[in-house]
Amino acid sequence: QYTTAVEKSRAAEAITLMGTLRYAAERTRLQTGDWPTDFTVLDIEMPQATGSTSETKNFTITGEKADDGTYVITADRGLESNNYKLLTTVDTDGTAVRTCTGDVTLCKAITSGNSYDGCTGCTGF
Repeated sequence: QYTTAVEKSRAAEAITLMGTLRYAAERTRLQTGDWPTDFTVLDIEMPQATGSTSETKNFTITGEKADDGTYVITADRGLESNNYKLLTTVDTDGTAVRTCTGDVTLCKAITSGNSYDGCTGCTGF
């Protein structure tokens, strides 16, 4: 239970950073007509950013334009144990869907048990 509580706290930090990135990316898209391909063009500073990747103590965060025109922000925990990814997919109309994939127990804890039907094995919140 301790590990779950700690991971839930770490995920909350990642979710906050992902939200900040989402709105900065949307502002860039509104100003330029396209999603950013590099974090240096954003009006925010991402921690230890290189291109469209940012490294925090607990996550690798990326932001990329998908083939379908959406912008996908991923926070990858990437450990051998407690491995999970948080994703925010932003549509061009500003609609966003967050999902958690990976360790089912942790995803259920992070999302308070809410499920998302659009993704096999995912939990949305």
